[in-house]
Amino acid sequence: MNFSVEEKTLLGLGLFNILLLLIFIIHFIIIYNLSKKRVKTYVNNGFNINPTSTDDEYGIELTDNTKKNQIPINNNNNNNNNNNNNNNNNNNNNNNNNNNNNNNNIINNINENYNSSKNLRKLYRYIEFKNRRNYMGLMSECIASLTIFELLILVLVMFDKLHIAAGIVLMLFGFILFWTIWVVPIDDDKFLKSTFKIENGFKRFIKRQSFKYRIGNIKKNKRYWYCLIPALTVILLLTILLEGTCEDQLSFIDSRIMRKYMNPTCATSGEPCFIYLTLNQQPSTSIIVNFHTSSRSGDPEPNPICLYDTMPMGNNTSGYRNIAYGNYYKMPLEVIRYVNWVHIEGLQPKTPYYFTCGTWKNGFSHERKFKTQSDNAKDGYSFVVGGDVDITDAAANLLKTSALKNPDFAMIGGDLAYDHAQYTCYRIVDKWLNNWQYKMISATGYTIPLIASIGNHEVIGDYDAPSHRIPFFKRYFPQMTKREDPGDGNNVDDRKTYNTINIGGPNGTVIFNLDSGHHSSLSEQAIWMNQQLSSSLSSSSSSSSGTSINFNSTQLRFSIYHVPMYPTIREYSNPKSTAIRDNWLSTFDKFKFNIAFENHDHAYKRTLPLFNNTAINGTNGGQSSTLYIGDGSAGTGIRPLPSSSLKWYQAFSKSTHYITLINVIPTNRTITFNSFDTNNSTFDSGYITY
Repeated sequence: MNFSVEEKTLLGLGLFNILLLLIFIIHFIIIYNLSKKRVKTYVNNGFNINPTSTDDEYGIELTDNTKKNQIPINNNNNNNNNNNNNNNNNNNNNNNNNNNNNNNNIINNINENYNSSKNLRKLYRYIEFKNRRNYMGLMSECIASLTIFELLILVLVMFDKLHIAAGIVLMLFGFILFWTIWVVPIDDDKFLKSTFKIENGFKRFIKRQSFKYRIGNIKKNKRYWYCLIPALTVILLLTILLEGTCEDQLSFIDSRIMRKYMNPTCATSGEPCFIYLTLNQQPSTSIIVNFHTSSRSGDPEPNPICLYDTMPMGNNTSGYRNIAYGNYYKMPLEVIRYVNWVHIEGLQPKTPYYFTCGTWKNGFSHERKFKTQSDNAKDGYSFVVGGDVDITDAAANLLKTSALKNPDFAMIGGDLAYDHAQYTCYRIVDKWLNNWQYKMISATGYTIPLIASIGNHEVIGDYDAPSHRIPFFKRYFPQMTKREDPGDGNNVDDRKTYNTINIGGPNGTVIFNLDSGHHSSLSEQAIWMNQQLSSSLSSSSSSSSGTSINFNSTQLRFSIYHVPMYPTIREYSNPKSTAIRDNWLSTFDKFKFNIAFENHDHAYKRTLPLFNNTAINGTNGGQSSTLYIGDGSAGTGIRPLPSSSLKWYQAFSKSTHYITLINVIPTNRTITFNSFDTNNSTFDSGYITY
């Protein structure tokens, strides 16, 4: 399983935080071990102040020699000490008592000197760190570690990997702990009297964190606690404001609290929104109508249906002679959202149908119309194809221009909305669907059906993603017959990400809609393609009536997928393109695929006719070789060409937004292609024969 940009960011922050913590802990242990001797000297021999010493930055010198440079203790105490030492030889009991008195006198004298010495106060404050410089070094390391920790928790909350409540608790607890231990000063007097005789530095450090030294001294340190309040407020506000962030390659788009106050993209009244069609294996006799609904908390779940007829009924829902029942899936979003789909089957080929979808309770959509595909190989047809769309103005412009070409259907080769497979970016997908439902209406008023391939931006981690890391694609774009749709058993995540579409019946066209390694394996699909084309009857592509399709006799074979075998921008030898050639190229050559539509590189290219990974000269391709067209820039940002010269396999390349119109003309066995830009200007065109 691969990691997404967000997951790589989290992993990097986590590892960096662990590294900083290890540095801090190791440094902490070293400092405490180095300070043991000094602490022991303090306890045993006392201390003295020598302003000229360079032993530490406060001019405080410690020594094992109590006779030299020792802080003067009053003469009476010295005399008592000498007398007590003499009496020690005579009376052991008196010696013990006098030694205790002597220690108390030393501590009392230390207290007097401590109270009158600013430097001495500083020394005691940092005694277990040896000096203030070491303390500040450790504090700096702790600040760095805390900063990364707080950032890590914040990013977890932003990317919906951690609940906001847990994130706030962890961030506040971490900051308060740091503030209490490293910032709020201790009660020096209490600390001195209670911990002076504790030799173990770590025990002393733990001791100084006790309530009576830190938190118990609130009145004296109130300014430190007042400063804590705005810091905690900033942490709280940042967490709330950034929770549930939708981002594009770590560029902020919006957050959950912002979306809460935006207009809903789908009305909560339960009326249908985002109505679009997808094709399955048998588009001459069936179609899939998709629409979304939203509702308020507590409202009943939908019972989606579509009413349809060969005649327009307008708003008269009772006039439709046919009804089809569908199914739904409740999306795990921050809003209540149902994805509804209805398989309409038993249709007549090449026939216009009028339809409206919704529920009896919440109402129906405005009437639309579609046209089924032909089942006759002698009928011509057209379609538009592109990839890497996005929700840009260029994308909307290209969709609108494409629809005016009156195509029978459209194919998009992956990277549809650039939501980066984030649930928090569902509004981006909504905008893409909204563009599609309004822009992809032909000049004659037909809703143009969609064939969609999966791309790296439809999954978390780009490649080899399990189903739970594909939040939208499988659920939003069913492309199989009702009999084969696991979604009708509430198992939408079991839908396959590759399928076939048949146009023109057994002798017509087969389109292989493939997955270039984002979820399904390349080798699995290679075996499947060979089975579909080798067997005399393809049982997996049977119609609702049970009639099987003989793909082995189809005249035309197209394929569409995301990552190119022959890239425009990336190196020819890049691992992904190499893997696809290794797995699929032999199948394309063996069964004489006419055109393969590629994407992913955000530019345009058309190759020379290729067979066995070699350019075929003196032919325009189509009969014994394959033409590779595309590289996907139907709206998203385009990339500059790597050089002015063409690669060995290229006939033409350009850095531009584009969509390609394909016309299949059986009367002269010709396939024409016209690639046009956002200005509706054709910049590449040609034909191949079959």
